[in-house]
This record gives sequence, C-alpha cells and structure tokens, in this order.
Amino acid sequence: MSDLPGICCGLCRIGCFQAYQACCCIKEAPPNPTYNIICLGISNAGKTTLLTILKFENPDAVVPTIGFSVQDILLPNATLKVKELGGAAPVRQYWSRYYSDVHGAIFVVDCSCTEEEMKETREELHKALRDPHLSSVPWLILCNKQDVDGTVTEDRAFEELSLADVTREHQDLRLRSSSKSDRDSLHVVMEEFASKLDKLYSPHTQDEATQPMTSI
Repeated sequence: MSDLPGICCGLCRIGCFQAYQACCCIKEAPPNPTYNIICLGISNAGKTTLLTILKFENPDAVVPTIGFSVQDILLPNATLKVKELGGAAPVRQYWSRYYSDVHGAIFVVDCSCTEEEMKETREELHKALRDPHLSSVPWLILCNKQDVDGTVTEDRAFEELSLADVTREHQDLRLRSSSKSDRDSLHVVMEEFASKLDKLYSPHTQDEATQPMTSI
C-alpha cells in the first residue's frame, strides 16, 4: 500500500505529459511527395553524371547506363524517383515502354556535341514529346556541359532543337542550362521542376484550384 501514492503520482505525470503533447506539441511535418520521373538523352549526354551530382556523390566514377537505372533524388520539396534510360541507339527503340505512370520527363542534351549528334538528339526529343504518355506532363530539358569550351548556349540550343512550336503546345516545358561543375545551380533547377510537379499533382494544390472564386 505504501507504493500506491507513488504509482498514482507517476500515472498523473504520464497523463499530464500526454495531454501536453496533444494540445501543445507541434505535429511532424508530412513527408515530401514522391514523383516518378523519366530521364532521357542519347549516349554521352551526361545523364548519369548529373544524377550522381544531385545525390552528392562523386561523378568521376560513373559508367554509362546500358539498360536503365532507378535513383531517388532527395530535394527539400520532393523526392524524385528518376528512371534513367540508356541512350545507345539499340536501347532507344524501347524507351516508350517506360513512359506510362510518369509524372514528368527530363531530357539531357549534350550541348558540346557535333551537328549530327544534335540532329539525332532533336529527333529523339521530338519523338518522345509526341508520345501520348508524355504529351501532357511537365518537361525539363537540360542544356548540359555548359562548362565545356565551344558549347552552344541555351538560346542556341532552343533553336537547334526546334522548340519554338513545341513550347506553344507544351506550356509546361522548361529549358535550363546545366553542368557538372555547378552543382548549386543544378539543385535550384531541380527544385524549380519539383515545385512545378507539386502544383500539378499535389492534392492540396488541386483542392485550392477547385475552390470557387470570390469577389473582392
């Protein structure tokens, strides 16, 4: 019986602490949304290198992707589950098999490539843009290797990739510069892309979009 007051006191403390948690403590923030992304580009565009940099890993040891690989890119505002497809000609004929259930597309362009390679890149890019599974998702085109001498600029790449008409049809397409030597800018670009995905797919955003407009 002598232990009864101590037990009661302990139970009271536990009850008070639980009540304090329920009333005063801040709830944990909800987890970041996850989006399925397809990453395309012909061989030597730099896809694997850029994804490695985004994971804060050493890009010097990367090897070309033969088939495909899946990597999680953790950003402050989202997790991008990126499926990178190999860019060799024999693999590109199977790209479209991986286009379903995709929230967005990234296409990496080697802007230091030859005219023939740029033509090949343009053909593959437009083929992917026309695919029904990718025609309505946000696109991010990375004009890569901007740290290499003789690389065409973002504006020049826009012309060589014949994107004037495409941007009128794909309003969610963005062209951005990138290089393996500028990790910070690459992260900013990816966070911008994730914000666009969030605006399109977040249930909270969609709920706000459906709210009736009120006069001011």
